[in-house]
Amino acid sequence: MSFCFQPNTNHSQHPLDMIESLVTREGTQVNGQYNGLRLTSAFQPIFSIPHRRQVGYEGLLRAFNPDGTAVSPLEVFHTPRTESDAILLDRLCRNLHLRNFMTMAEDTHWIFINISPQVIVNGKHYGAYFSGLLQRYGIPPHRVVIEILEGDIHDEDLLADAVDYYKKLGCLIAIDDFGAGHSNFERIWRIGPDIVKLDRSVITQAAQNRSVARVLPNLVNLIHESGSLALIEGVETENEALVAMNSGSDFVQGFYFGKPSEQLIPLATENHRIIELCGKFKTYSDDLEHRQKSELVQYMETFMRSAELVQSGFPVEHACAGFLDQERAERCFLLNRDGIQSGKNIVSPSHEKRKDLRFLPVSNAEGGNWSKRHYFRHALNNHGEIQTTQPYLSVVEAHLCITLSIAIQTNNDTSVLCCDLNWEDT
Repeated sequence: MSFCFQPNTNHSQHPLDMIESLVTREGTQVNGQYNGLRLTSAFQPIFSIPHRRQVGYEGLLRAFNPDGTAVSPLEVFHTPRTESDAILLDRLCRNLHLRNFMTMAEDTHWIFINISPQVIVNGKHYGAYFSGLLQRYGIPPHRVVIEILEGDIHDEDLLADAVDYYKKLGCLIAIDDFGAGHSNFERIWRIGPDIVKLDRSVITQAAQNRSVARVLPNLVNLIHESGSLALIEGVETENEALVAMNSGSDFVQGFYFGKPSEQLIPLATENHRIIELCGKFKTYSDDLEHRQKSELVQYMETFMRSAELVQSGFPVEHACAGFLDQERAERCFLLNRDGIQSGKNIVSPSHEKRKDLRFLPVSNAEGGNWSKRHYFRHALNNHGEIQTTQPYLSVVEAHLCITLSIAIQTNNDTSVLCCDLNWEDT
């Protein structure tokens, strides 16, 4: 099946009418006919973590042979042999998803629909379609989220024009599968999507690798600072769901919360899974915090004794010797009231033996300015109280560390004593 008209030619039949000649209705369900297959819609729920409820669905294709056996959607999308045929299939899918969704959905739910990159690039040559579809069926554009695979579109101007077109219609824009392939933040900043959908590979790696799990909240935060909301897709296990919640993501989607179905989730049961998860997350979060605090206690007690010795006039090397004998202790250093480091780092004997020589250019921090660091500012604002950072990447050796800091009096002036703990393997 292919279009009976060519790009940039006049034709008597409106593109919308041509697509709907392939559509049939059975009760409330709208089906499509394509290459002998019956096409219909399935919908996967999308949940808002803060609201603890469902806020939308993604429309997904389902295809069946005449005998009722299922056909892989991927196989269907590989069927078109011509550009016009690919655009026909894309438009038919959008028609089915929007019309099936609107007959079942609540008045406030979003419908997420994918747009083929080929349509983004060449669809305008086949006549206006989407605006007419929204108008004919009275579909509010503000309830439609257009998902774009930006990595498959290499022409920046075409991508910008497509985003601008759908924004002017009143739709929301989502960048799909971000974090896979050649995705980059430059495009996020340029096109300003409303939502960034993180590819399943991101949550899979974060659930298996602690370093990735620590980075994920920063990635979500960067998306937020770019002006977009974050959605983690492909969440399939409870552990992945907990990691997603811990990241600060706004929305989640995946088999753990609901599999695609031709019917929407009943209102009476739609919140059950995420409400249950929120209870488990509190335990998960409290356990993470408790484990970190428990391990830090021994270091904080020894660090306080070192601070008292420095305040009493002992040299930093002598005062911190006991502290630096501990397993994770790497270095101590003293800052003046302006955040300038006084003297070199005092390094633990065990760490000195395994020092990474690749980072020698940044190993000597004498005279360094650390006034912008949170551990310095928090210490000054809470004189005499030990401050602890979250794990962060140390500039000295480029691995994760936690810094303890405390503001003390030395020689009738304020200083801040700091120490770094190696937190790489926690």
